[in-house]
Amino acid sequence: MSYMSKNIKKDEQKFYLGNKKLPRPGVEFEWTPEMLANLKKAQRNILYFAENFFYIVNLDRGKEKIELFRCQKRVLRSLRDNRYVALLASRQIGKTTLMTIYCLWIACFQEDQRILIVANKEQTAINIFKRVRMAYEMLPNYLKPGVVEYGKTAMTLENGSSIGISTTSSDAGRGDSCNVLNLDELAFIDNHLVDPFWKSVYPIISSSKKSKIFVASTPNGTGNLFHQLYSNAVKGENNWHAEKVDWHEIPGRDELWKEDTIRALGSIEAFNQEFGNVFLESGESAVDESLFEELKPFCKEPEYVFDEGAYKIWTEPSPDRLYVAGVDIAEGVGDNASVVQVLDITDLTNIEQVAVYHSNTISPYNFTTKLHEILQNWGSPLVAIERNNCGAQVVDHLYNTHGYSNLIHFAPNTNNTNNQRLGVIAHTNTKYKGVMNMRYWINELRVLKINDINTLNELRDFVRNPNGTWSAKKETDCFDDRVMSLVWALICLEKELTENYFDLIELDDNGKPLKIQSLNYGEKPYMNPLSIYNNEKVAGDGNVPPIVFGMGESTQAEDDMQLLMDQGWRVPGQPEPESDSLWPM
Repeated sequence: MSYMSKNIKKDEQKFYLGNKKLPRPGVEFEWTPEMLANLKKAQRNILYFAENFFYIVNLDRGKEKIELFRCQKRVLRSLRDNRYVALLASRQIGKTTLMTIYCLWIACFQEDQRILIVANKEQTAINIFKRVRMAYEMLPNYLKPGVVEYGKTAMTLENGSSIGISTTSSDAGRGDSCNVLNLDELAFIDNHLVDPFWKSVYPIISSSKKSKIFVASTPNGTGNLFHQLYSNAVKGENNWHAEKVDWHEIPGRDELWKEDTIRALGSIEAFNQEFGNVFLESGESAVDESLFEELKPFCKEPEYVFDEGAYKIWTEPSPDRLYVAGVDIAEGVGDNASVVQVLDITDLTNIEQVAVYHSNTISPYNFTTKLHEILQNWGSPLVAIERNNCGAQVVDHLYNTHGYSNLIHFAPNTNNTNNQRLGVIAHTNTKYKGVMNMRYWINELRVLKINDINTLNELRDFVRNPNGTWSAKKETDCFDDRVMSLVWALICLEKELTENYFDLIELDDNGKPLKIQSLNYGEKPYMNPLSIYNNEKVAGDGNVPPIVFGMGESTQAEDDMQLLMDQGWRVPGQPEPESDSLWPM
């Protein structure tokens, strides 16, 4: 072996797996007076350590040293000086970065520290640890304790300190002791995990009088563990130190930024949730009692009822009007129902609910045919269909078998409607955005006329949960099928979607569509409803007996036939009437 090869091999032995950014234990390096001075300063001062040696990844510029904002410096000093810290912070203020700085500083300069980072999702925990690893590797070697173990979920240093990750499961950290516990987005732990999780992790730090806990989260409703810890800390009712970083403390975020963000999110309520550090009350209704009482008098009986009461119509379709539809789909074997909501959006200052189909017995396969008939009743409008579970079957069958192409593409965390699966992917983010959008049109603008009392009742019983999500009240007789189909109908008016399917003529002050017109899809194919022969009622107050052909006195049969003909129906072989038809061909 040559002299050079021996030196290379000897040099590689100094580093873990040959990585020159990972020194092994006991490796000695040549020191300069400057190195020694930096070591002492970094060890004593977490801010000096962060601003001189801590690297982050900038999306535009790549790896670079962090420049701490004043509010971030304040939080780091609080972490240094307090045992229990609860940080309430808006999104994108660097919560995870602050956690990483603190963990790495403790691990590098204190001996025998067991540091645990806990996130509500496994992938989130892994991503946080990637930041820890990158920041450690970017430190100069003279600041690093040597590496004993170095994996994807944990690292152990020669000074006896270690950093590991876990998720907020019911057995998180069980059986381990811990010196520093970091909890990311505590407010977003699922309700059924909160109590067992806290019972699991709290004993980890109780074994030492010097152990520390750092909890950081955006708000997510009231009554959850994070809300209790932070609120009681503010009131001085526990031994926690409360820290808060507001959106305006970040340089570059001014009132113009706020206005732009509100427009992007769709409502001030959504802004308060994401950036405003506001604990929005759980139990809040999508339509509060005062608005419910205001809207209730406008509800009325439908003009036409088909399919044994399942299909209700308040205003007959017109080729001169612009419609959208929203669809929520059930299996047809239980209490949940398949629902179609049709809205007249010709005038966005006066949106009207014009038709509702609701059935909890129809199968997804048969519902597809029924849905196609209904959509054709209204000129084949743009429709948003939830494709989760059996919804995918309906969406694909509607498109492939019936050739219905006027379907919205929409998925969470993206405004790009291209290259998406047909329908609406109803994930948490999608549903939240949809509900906020619906509340904007109903609560803030108050431009939606609801004719169906059952829809209005469901809106009143559609409430915010403690974890920030929305659903029907937990009572056994409360459902949200009509509400969710209404949500999907109104999602068509999300600006990013609307501009793909309509001509945007004018936007309102919040960036929402104010005036739109249909793109030129050619002549709209209206058709007669094939379900007419299953009628329970044609018009009136609900007491009209069903029309049965071939029974009773001939005069009654003739009267019944004349009634249908007056509505636009004709006997095969006879010429079309000269009067306007209820159901244009």
